[in-house]
Amino acid sequence: MADPDAGLEFKVKPAELDGCGQSAQHIGGLIPGETSKITDPCSQAAGGLKGWLTATAITNCGTNWKTLLDKLGGDMGDVGTKLGTSAAYYRQAEQNAHNSMRNPSASVANGQEPDPFDTTFVPGPVKPSSAKAAE
Repeated sequence: MADPDAGLEFKVKPAELDGCGQSAQHIGGLIPGETSKITDPCSQAAGGLKGWLTATAITNCGTNWKTLLDKLGGDMGDVGTKLGTSAAYYRQAEQNAHNSMRNPSASVANGQEPDPFDTTFVPGPVKPSSAKAAE
């Protein structure tokens, strides 16, 4: 049976996380300034309905919407911060992985590190001596 996860890929682009995080923080910061515009019209509408039960309901509705939208703005700011933190984490993890694969005591010349295992290059396949004798 074929592996259902074989075609799945997971890629993280820290720059995109940063961009999304900054957008979320920006929009989250704009929300409280806009929600203050909700309560005045609700209060004005309720003022025209003195003595009616709906006056209190309209006031409460405006207040509750403002509260929820303000919370949404705060949540967006928090998520934006976490996206930025995640981007920094991925960058650091990549740097740590890169650094852990280097030979810290080797001097790098021409972008090449010396081989810490002293690997010997073996050229292509060698013909057996019986094949050479047949030639």
